Formats: sequence, C-alpha cells, structure tokens
Amino acid sequence: MSDSPAPVPPRTAEEEFEAVRPRLFGLAYRMTASVADAEDICQDAWLRWQRVDHTGVRSAEAYLVTLTTRLAMDRLRSAHRRREAYVGPWLPEPIPAHAVPATGSDGPEARAELADSLTFGFLTLLDELSPVERAVLLLHDVFGHGFTDTAAAVGISPEAARKAASRARAKVRRPGDSVSTATAADRDAATRERLGELTTALLTGDADAVLTLLAPGVVQLDDGGPARRAARRPVVGPERVTRLLLNVTKRLVATGPEAEAVDVNGGPGILMRVGGRATGVMTIALDADGLIDRIWVQLNPDKLEHL
Repeated sequence: MSDSPAPVPPRTAEEEFEAVRPRLFGLAYRMTASVADAEDICQDAWLRWQRVDHTGVRSAEAYLVTLTTRLAMDRLRSAHRRREAYVGPWLPEPIPAHAVPATGSDGPEARAELADSLTFGFLTLLDELSPVERAVLLLHDVFGHGFTDTAAAVGISPEAARKAASRARAKVRRPGDSVSTATAADRDAATRERLGELTTALLTGDADAVLTLLAPGVVQLDDGGPARRAARRPVVGPERVTRLLLNVTKRLVATGPEAEAVDVNGGPGILMRVGGRATGVMTIALDADGLIDRIWVQLNPDKLEHL
C-alpha cells in the first residue's frame, strides 16, 4: 500500500473565481469608486469566465485580473462622460470597513497601504487620472503587480506602463505633501479624536471650537447629487467651512439624526442616520499639525442606499 498522498483534484471554474473574487472586487471598487459598479463588474467577469476554455489559461488569477481591469476601464470611460454633467462635486460611494473583502495581502504595511488606497482623499485624486493611468497606478503601486503583468492587464507595453505610473504619481501628489512617519494606527487614532471633537462642537453649535480644529487651508467637498441640498463648489477657509458645517448640522438636528462613529473607506468616519436610514457620511484628513485640512461629506441618497 502506498503512503503517498492522494492527488489534489483540479479546482473548478467557480472555485478558481471565488479564490480571487476579493481582489477583483477591491480592484473594481478602487477603479470606479462605486460599490454598485464594482459588484456589476465582478458579476460580468464571472459570466465571461464561465464561457472561457480554461485548459488554455495558464494563470486564472492573471486572466481574471486582466478581465476585471479592462471591464473597469470601460466602465470608467462611461462614468467620466456621466460625471461631466454631474451636479456639484463628485465623491465616491462610501464603503464600510466590514464590506471591504480581504485581498490576500500579508503584513501590516501591505494592509495599511490597501486601506490608504480606499480613502476619499485618494479616490478623489484618482478621479483626475485617465483610465489607463488609474489602472496602472492601482495594479503596480497598490496591488503589487510587476510592470510586465500590469502592462499586459492594461494592454500597453511595459515602458508605457512605467511612464503612465510616473504621470499618475505626479498627478495624485498634492503640493506640500510630506511623508508621514506616523503609523496607520496612530493616524486613525488622531483622526478619530478630531472627528469626535468636531462632532461635539457642531452638535453644541460652538463655532469657536470648530474653528480651533480647522487648518488655515481647509477645504470641504459635499456631494448631494441632484436631489440633496449641498455646496455646489469646494468650500475653502475655516470661516466658510465653519458656517457651512453649522448650517448643515442645524438642518440635520431638526430631523433628529443619529451620529455614529464608523470605520469607512479604510479609516474613521461619521455615519448619520434618520429613522434608521443613512443620510450622510463624513470623513476628514489631517495636516502635519493634526488640524483638519480636508472634509468630505457624502449626502447623495443614491450613493448611500447600500449602507
């Protein structure tokens, strides 16, 4: 009798797909900044994968990443045309931490980088890139694919991929950005503390307290879509941002909202509900001095349905 282990049967097409679905969803969401679009892209990728002759596929993961990348690029080109007519600033659909699938990345640094690539700040900057630049930056810099594999997934040469990555990095780097030595946990703790202080100041109507929390160059972006009242342009400066936040808070308080601290898009946020229904999500970013220099408020009901 042989003691050799029994051969492992080959995985089915469904098992191959499910093994990489988290990575595909994570890529599709970061490409489109839309939960609904990411789910549609994964479903489309699954339907196409079912029709493939798998005997000719050397790597199921490479094939599915390429397929998902190209589906997302097509979806993004269509979305850019829609966003040209969008009312006011366009912000991503918020996604709670528990809804972000694991991607198989190991180590705290890799997980922190993936979390950073989910933030409103990063996704909003990605919106300034072309679909090719966005795909290359995500595949290479965030998901760790080499330039040869990245180029194959996007459909360009490795040299073109390197140039696209360089252009993309330059576009998403804000003037004055510096490399922070704080850990992700420390940044989240500081952000969570500032959010708590800001929420308290707003609910008590304390304008002076709000002002002390804001950086001199603070910018607020609100996405109300066509249906909700919101600032149609970026609001700049501590005084203007304070007035806007207090006015919005007064309107919300009149409807009896519940404010809940949540982990959203890779970091701390505030989720507002009325009658159990999500009505808004606020996230912030801090400057080097720990002051709030970016505020994003998602109010568009179409982008909050999944919450």
